[in-house]
Amino acid sequence: MNGIFIISFLSMLIGSFFIDRKVLRRANKGNKITYGITMGLILLFLSMKYFHVSIPMPTYFFVQKVSPWLIQVLGI
Repeated sequence: MNGIFIISFLSMLIGSFFIDRKVLRRANKGNKITYGITMGLILLFLSMKYFHVSIPMPTYFFVQKVSPWLIQVLGI
């Protein structure tokens, strides 16, 4: 993902938020919380990607830590 894609996606996300703002006023509290968490996670991941911070992924942990241990235990 390059910077142009991140900036364009972020601008579309902010535009979508302004359009959804009218609907969110009438929504119940659960929908508002879910929408806020989703927006927060998307902004978090986009900012992490933009500033070149690696996102910890469970598969990386499995491949680097668990798999060598399992191979050693099994004696393969």
